[in-house]
Amino acid sequence: MVACPDAALRRCVAEHMGVKAPSIVEHTASVHAQLDEAAVLLCVAQACPSPQYRWFVLRGGEPVPVRAGPRARVLGPVLAFRAAAPEDAGVYRCSASNAGGEASAEVRLTVAAPLRVEVSPTLLSAHMGGSAEFRCSVSDAGLLGDGGAGPGLGLGLGMGLGMGMGAARGPGLLAPPPLISWHKDGRPLPGPGRNAERLVLAAVGREDRGMYQCIARRAEGETAQAAAELQLGDAPPVLMYSFIEQTLQPGPPVSLKCSAAGNPTPTITWTLDGFPLPSNPRFVKGQYVTVHGDVISHVNISQVIVEDGGEYTCTAENRAGKAAHSARLNVYGPPYIRLIPKVTGVAGEALHLKCPVAGFPIEEIRWERNGRELPDNLRQKVLSDGTLIINDVQQASDSGVYTCFASNKQGHKARRNGEVSVIVPPKLSPFTSDRTQHVGERASLTCSVTKGDLPLTISWLKDGTPIESAQRVSVTQVDQFNSILLIESLSPEHNGNYSCVARNLAAEVSHTQQLMVNVPPIIEPFSFQDGLSEGMRTRMMCSASRGDSPIAFTWLKDGGALSPRMGVLVSTLDNYTSLLSISSLSSAHSGDYTCVASNPAAEVRYTAKLLVKVPPRWVVEPSDVAVERNRHVMLHCQAQGVPEPTIVWQRARGSKGSGDYEDIRERTYTKVLSNGSLLLQNVKEDREGFYLCQAKNGIGSPIDKMVQVKVNSSPYFSSPSKVVTVKKGDTATLRCEVSGDQPIGVAWWRGAKAELTPASDYRVSMKQERTPEGVVAEMQIAGAEASDAGAYFCRASNDFGDDQQLVQLQVQEPPRSPTNLQAVAVKSRSVAVAWQHQANDPGETTGYVVEYRERNALAGGGVGGGAAGSGAGAWQQLKVDGPPAPRQALVEELKPATAYVFRVAAAGPAGRSRPSAELLVRTEPQRPAGAPLSVAARALSSTELLVTWAPPRADLRHGDLQGYNVGFRDASFGSGAYNFSSVAGDADDGGGELLLTGLAKNAHYAIAVQAFNQVGAGPLSDPVTAQTLEDVPSMAPEDVRCTGLSSVTLQVSWQPPPAHHRNGLLQGYKLQYEPLPDDHWPDLDELQTRKTTAVTEVLADLRRFTNYSVQVLAYTRAGDGVLSPPVVCTTQEDAPGAPSDIKTVVSSPTSLLVSWLPPAEPNGIITKYILYTRTMEGGEELKHEKRPLPSQDTMYEAKGLRQHVKYQFWVTAFTRVGEGQSSPVVSQVPSSRVPPRIASFGATLVRPQQGHVTLACHSVGQPTPRREWFKNGQPLPSSAAEMALARLQPSDAGNYTCRVDNGQGSDLIVYHLTVQVPPSPPDLHVRGTTSNSVLLYWTPGATGGTPLAGYTLHYRRAHGDAQELALPRRATRHELKGLLCGSTYAVHLVARNKVGASRPSQQLSVRTQGQAPGVPAKGALLQPNSSSVLLRLHAWPDNGCPLTYFVVQYRPEGSQQWTLVSNSLKPQRRFTISGLTPSSMYRLKIEAHNIAGSSKETYSFVTLTKDGDPPPLELVKGGTVSTPFYTDVRIMVPLVIAVIALFGTAIAVGICWRNKHSRPLKESLDNQQNAEAQRERYYATIHKVAVQAAGDKIPETSEDISPYATFQLSGPGVDPNNTLLHSFMYHEQAMTEGCASPPPSGVPKGGARRRGSRKTEVETDDSDSDPDQLTSSRTESSNQLDTNKFKHNFIYHGAQSSTSSDISPMSEQKSLPRRGRASDAHLSVDLQSSCRWLVPSRPSLRTLLPPLTVAEATFSSRPPPQSESGDTPDRPELSEAECDIDTLKKLKLGLRSSLWSRPSSHHHNQSDYSIAV
Repeated sequence: MVACPDAALRRCVAEHMGVKAPSIVEHTASVHAQLDEAAVLLCVAQACPSPQYRWFVLRGGEPVPVRAGPRARVLGPVLAFRAAAPEDAGVYRCSASNAGGEASAEVRLTVAAPLRVEVSPTLLSAHMGGSAEFRCSVSDAGLLGDGGAGPGLGLGLGMGLGMGMGAARGPGLLAPPPLISWHKDGRPLPGPGRNAERLVLAAVGREDRGMYQCIARRAEGETAQAAAELQLGDAPPVLMYSFIEQTLQPGPPVSLKCSAAGNPTPTITWTLDGFPLPSNPRFVKGQYVTVHGDVISHVNISQVIVEDGGEYTCTAENRAGKAAHSARLNVYGPPYIRLIPKVTGVAGEALHLKCPVAGFPIEEIRWERNGRELPDNLRQKVLSDGTLIINDVQQASDSGVYTCFASNKQGHKARRNGEVSVIVPPKLSPFTSDRTQHVGERASLTCSVTKGDLPLTISWLKDGTPIESAQRVSVTQVDQFNSILLIESLSPEHNGNYSCVARNLAAEVSHTQQLMVNVPPIIEPFSFQDGLSEGMRTRMMCSASRGDSPIAFTWLKDGGALSPRMGVLVSTLDNYTSLLSISSLSSAHSGDYTCVASNPAAEVRYTAKLLVKVPPRWVVEPSDVAVERNRHVMLHCQAQGVPEPTIVWQRARGSKGSGDYEDIRERTYTKVLSNGSLLLQNVKEDREGFYLCQAKNGIGSPIDKMVQVKVNSSPYFSSPSKVVTVKKGDTATLRCEVSGDQPIGVAWWRGAKAELTPASDYRVSMKQERTPEGVVAEMQIAGAEASDAGAYFCRASNDFGDDQQLVQLQVQEPPRSPTNLQAVAVKSRSVAVAWQHQANDPGETTGYVVEYRERNALAGGGVGGGAAGSGAGAWQQLKVDGPPAPRQALVEELKPATAYVFRVAAAGPAGRSRPSAELLVRTEPQRPAGAPLSVAARALSSTELLVTWAPPRADLRHGDLQGYNVGFRDASFGSGAYNFSSVAGDADDGGGELLLTGLAKNAHYAIAVQAFNQVGAGPLSDPVTAQTLEDVPSMAPEDVRCTGLSSVTLQVSWQPPPAHHRNGLLQGYKLQYEPLPDDHWPDLDELQTRKTTAVTEVLADLRRFTNYSVQVLAYTRAGDGVLSPPVVCTTQEDAPGAPSDIKTVVSSPTSLLVSWLPPAEPNGIITKYILYTRTMEGGEELKHEKRPLPSQDTMYEAKGLRQHVKYQFWVTAFTRVGEGQSSPVVSQVPSSRVPPRIASFGATLVRPQQGHVTLACHSVGQPTPRREWFKNGQPLPSSAAEMALARLQPSDAGNYTCRVDNGQGSDLIVYHLTVQVPPSPPDLHVRGTTSNSVLLYWTPGATGGTPLAGYTLHYRRAHGDAQELALPRRATRHELKGLLCGSTYAVHLVARNKVGASRPSQQLSVRTQGQAPGVPAKGALLQPNSSSVLLRLHAWPDNGCPLTYFVVQYRPEGSQQWTLVSNSLKPQRRFTISGLTPSSMYRLKIEAHNIAGSSKETYSFVTLTKDGDPPPLELVKGGTVSTPFYTDVRIMVPLVIAVIALFGTAIAVGICWRNKHSRPLKESLDNQQNAEAQRERYYATIHKVAVQAAGDKIPETSEDISPYATFQLSGPGVDPNNTLLHSFMYHEQAMTEGCASPPPSGVPKGGARRRGSRKTEVETDDSDSDPDQLTSSRTESSNQLDTNKFKHNFIYHGAQSSTSSDISPMSEQKSLPRRGRASDAHLSVDLQSSCRWLVPSRPSLRTLLPPLTVAEATFSSRPPPQSESGDTPDRPELSEAECDIDTLKKLKLGLRSSLWSRPSSHHHNQSDYSIAV
């Protein structure tokens, strides 16, 4: 039960929905967001009741709850981020839960950080010839979140969601660094440095200045850039050119020019008498910079006047300085003083005031102030050029108005006032600060301006540069005259000069105060040198790298003051360095030394350790020792020193003084203790010797001591026992070696019984020899027997003890041969064999010898005859040793797929055994190691290549080849993967071939072939290249454009087809263009074609203002390609032609009605008409006027005319181009008589069916005339001025006449109306078919009065869907491709014009070529083996339609259960059915399918014996050998009946014998006929043969008939499609003996032989004996008659059938090529008569032999039968007219001479012919 705690759950239960666990129905698996953009994660679950949502973020694989914050909001299934940050990236888990369960989903959030680039410096100034360097820094955060949230994830309430970047991106997720490139002024920089982070410019020139950009680009395309500017270093301006002083008259123009160079580029300004140039249109200033960086400025004055005279100055200035040039321009004229601007002077400085006087020459210039001529004090001075100088200007006394006077010699004067004002510069009150400030203290400076005019500006500088906020300095502006600089916390970087700068319009003043901040000292790290030892000197320097003076230094050791007794000297090198020196080190100097540095700011310390090294000294010195054998001994050795000495033990390898030692390392029974002692355990004699103890610590020389260890030894043996092995009969030698101190005694014991001596056993002899180590004793036993085997003891003793050694004697015999040799693992190059050893083998086996060799390399001997040796067939040996001797071996380095013979022999101390029974093993196959040979390829078409090859070398095939892989690839793309196709086949086929289809046209291909077997594919052959043939382009030219150039020309342009669709070398292009029919040219049909090799063409001599359809195709040598889609373009407008007609009629006594027809060639859109009127009287023109009329008007009534005055009219039409030709001039004279006339015009009209037309008939006349309409002379019931015909039909076509008559005259007009109708159906017929296409031709029908627009071809396969294809209007043939083989199609054609479509043409039923598969002969298809049967599926005839698949079944003879091998076996060359039983009969049923149908056939075959021999005769005859015939009821019951019938027959024969002589001759002849008929039926065998069409060619001569040909014998009443094919056999003698021959008397026996020669041009796959000689085919009627009506006959040919190389023609009817025909064709011929046996009654024979078809003939020779006397027996003779070969020729049964096998007269006298009918 589920509780319902809430309302939602109760509602679920109430609604019978139940509790439903959540399931996630929608969620976003991955969300990508940009930095600072919103991101939404969605997760929707479906459940009842509604689920609760929780969000987690995965941190280190563990979920952490997500809590809402300022940037993250959790809204149930939605997790929203207001602005995504890098720390938000990661994997989130959404969990939905309710009472029913829980579901979750994961969402990945990825935040993309932007790419940032910085270039430093952003502004760089370099001097000419110097170097410049820019650095590009790229900040690439990349995509964050791919690796999940890192360990720095922090989630807190109210703090939002944050993720640390600790592991946001794993090492495998980092994107490649962005690519950096440099640009200058927007262009990429050349050279190798353009992609580096650092850009260095050497030998900077003027051309290097400009803007440099660093562009970083990510792999996904995002880019970022930053820029910097390179400026050239400052250089003051230099004037390169300047103007000179000039004097001239007023009027001419004047040009003043200055040129300057500098860096930066200077700016040139102009002044006149120290003031700016006047603003006058006559003054033009210009300035430009040359390519070399020089600036040129000029002043042009047009029509110079007197006022323009004065001193002109050009000033070139940049930030590096300025340069100026002045010269006067004198203009003749009276004095003139220009306006003097207000001048400002600075108090205390000099003031220069120049009088701007013009005119030339000037006699005098003077200055006045307040009416007093200047100068009037010592501070004033007036120069000769009129310049007033006032030194030490005073504001009170020098401010005011000054007047300048100028005069010349002629008395002309001029004056001008100018105002001078004086301003006072600022003055600062000096300020100071404490010069000693400490770090962390507060400091302030106050700047006050005590004097100076407003406005004032106060600013602060530090070391000459403005103070920035980053320097942690604040500036407060108290008022206009006071400013305070405040530093809250001093630091060392605040050291410097602080300046207060005050400025106004007069001057800039400053005051500077230095600020000093005391800095605590910093000690540079130091350390004592390594390797200090006693007696050495050392010193250590303590330096303060930073800190204010004075600095005091002190030294401490181990935290305390230095003792004077230590001999340590401390000295001061300078104010910042202290030196500690120790002249002679000892161990007491080791310790920690501390340097203490202090100043008023702080005290700091630094400590270093001093280690004094002491050489080693003995503590415990080692001494000599002596020890008994097998006891422990301790060698003591201890030493001390600094550092702690290392104890090393060594042992002398020779004598004590040899000097050759080896290190002693800790091992079993040898221990080196931690205190340096050496422990020797279980000491033996080998431990005796001299040992060296050495102590060293790297200080001074090591100390060492050599001691001797002596071991007292009792006798002992190296091993407690040993084994002696001896062959039986040899002398056994027992030897023991005793070690120990002399003297040593030795005795031999047999077991524990008694001591052995030569006296106790005459076969025993002993000897003893003394050695340095002890004694060697030896005992020999002659003629060892098996009884001598056993335990013997060698006992030794001396003064220190005794010991004994067991010697076990073994007497051996040769081992027995191994048994049960078998292969346990067979591989391609190795075989693992195993065997068993015979039980109770008395001989000892120490190993085995495996011998092997190839089976085909046997050297003629028996099983054991192949001893190892050299040459072919020699046994190779592999020795397998123990102990213990393994009973298996792995033989390697064998050849794959090769038969080997193996045997094994046991080896022991007594010799080898006889070899085992031989084992035959075949190694597994391996991938082929060689490539196919002679690979070649040639092109058959534009899409086909024929590839041929030969098999690989035989020794590299490594198995039976199953086929080949043919790979091809486009060679134009370089290396690439091959596309492979498999081809079945083996090496017996002599190679292979493959037709590659569907290839690219005119393309180069690289082709390689590899062979494969059942293991796999071998190596590829060397690629060969081939090129497909050219073809027509498969695509039309692209981008076809058409533009009207004029009214009669068009320009057409296009682009060639894509390269991969050209399919060859383009030879050119063809343009097809034609005008499109319109209302003016309804029957236009002018298709024109033009060739060109260019991609543009101008079409000329076209119709004006006409729509043209233009198509372009490309062509190659193979033909024309595809037409491009039609492009419609229009020639341009032109002036129109003349109106087609014009007439004028009298409409009243004072008016004339003029009407006209539009131009036949409008050549554009008619915009208006001009009606010209000319009034004539008496041959003189009284008036001429023209009147424009709208384009839609074609009639105008001129009113108010005078009677009896001649009026002439003509009309012209206008287009946008202009006026066209005029119509003919018509004239008319108004009169009181108004005859009936029609103002409208008759015309020939063409309209489409279902269209409409209006026929106008506007008339005049007084009285009003009567109007009548006629059609083809028949009146119509209409008298309207306009007759409208709607929904036109063909019956509406004809001549329409409008006639008017009022009794005073008449008039008429005629309309010829043609109605356009759909076209008539075309006449369609078929010209030819292939297996996949139909060639159609047709003749167009009537067009219906308008050009055809095209055709639609409709076709449908039987029981298929209808399809249609649009064809061009000019086509008269089409090849319908892509059809299915052997299929029937219904085809009809429909023509179209603009009116509609025609009726369908006659529907044609067309069948593509190809039929259902045929049936091959059994011999060509089957090849039985012992346990399998090989199917040569390539021999199955496809009859023109490729085979699609096979269905293969088989069953044993006698079984009703079919075994399905495959129901969809793909077509292949060979297929093997395995798993069959040897010497068994099988039935095989095969169905072959193609698109046209299927065929089925059943075959019988017998497998070979287990050894590959032919099956026994009784199996072929009876079908089995396993069951005795008398056990089969089906045999015994008929046999009993036959015996009873035999007795009955014998009785009947006796009765008949009595009446023997009373029989008439007629009965005798009838019996002979019956016997002959029975013999003929005996040889008759029913076969199934393919029946060909009756229209095949009949052979002309007997030489043209194939011995395996098929003939159709037809007679009255015989259906040629329902003819059974039989076979019969007849015998004839050689042709030299005549035609007549007897019928066979019985089955041929024993001595029959086949012909010795064999046809060589066969198609069979193998050269083995034909399995068909062992089997016969089950027969089926070709018209599917009941097969149960026929018997299955088996013909056995004896033992020859398994050994003869001949091929049975009955089974190989495809094996011989036919002249002029396909190899698998059968020849059918109708015979009117046949060669029959000479019998008394012809009609009776006809009743026995129905009409026959010769299907197969077998020619074999045999000896002629002989009578007892040696003569040929009598036989009925045949007439030459019936049997002669010449008669056969006349009957046109001629057999092909090349294949007709006539018996040879000198070899055989009689031939057998087996003809299957």
